[in-house]
Amino acid sequence: MSPLSPTQARLILVRHGQTAHNRERRVQGHLDAPLDEVGQGQARALAVHLHGLGVRPTTIHTSDLGRAAATAGALHGALGGTLTSTPALREIHLGDWEGQLYAELQTTQAEHFGRFWSGDPECSPPGGETPAQVGERAQTYLRTHWPQAGETLIVVSHGITLGALLSRLLGLDYQAAWQTRRLEHGNTAFSVLTLDARTGQVQDVVLPGTPHLDQLPG
Repeated sequence: MSPLSPTQARLILVRHGQTAHNRERRVQGHLDAPLDEVGQGQARALAVHLHGLGVRPTTIHTSDLGRAAATAGALHGALGGTLTSTPALREIHLGDWEGQLYAELQTTQAEHFGRFWSGDPECSPPGGETPAQVGERAQTYLRTHWPQAGETLIVVSHGITLGALLSRLLGLDYQAAWQTRRLEHGNTAFSVLTLDARTGQVQDVVLPGTPHLDQLPG
């Protein structure tokens, strides 16, 4: 990873490792499912990878949900720095859908489910949030914790939250970006943004990748 200039900062956006709900294709949202064994291995592999890239010491802000907090804990153990947990970085609240299987919802609530997963930023599950709301929630938090010149900030969060936040940081249309899947973060995928620390302008971006998982067994 290239060294920062005196006026630059770095933002690394990380999705949590795998949970049993991910494996079962079950809706999570605010449900607090822990990392499974695979997810724990993914988090450790990411920590080793970032350490090898020279990312340390750093500031880490994480969702307070267990799957994100455990991923952030692995990073903190390897990279040092400070670790802060907050509900502001939680996954989108998926309301009545939480705990249900995707396949069942595709049958029982096909129209509503299809609209939400088409990336409509104003569509919410029954009793839940919209992507627009979760993007605003995460961006508002980030504005008050913006990295300073020379600093690397790691944000550990969740798939929809990261997609909504990244689309705002890059000035992209959320639905168009969602449909191309270009901002999609798989488990422990990470994006790297190089910023002008004074203006907040994004100078360079590496979109989500998982190079650290290449070394894990099948």
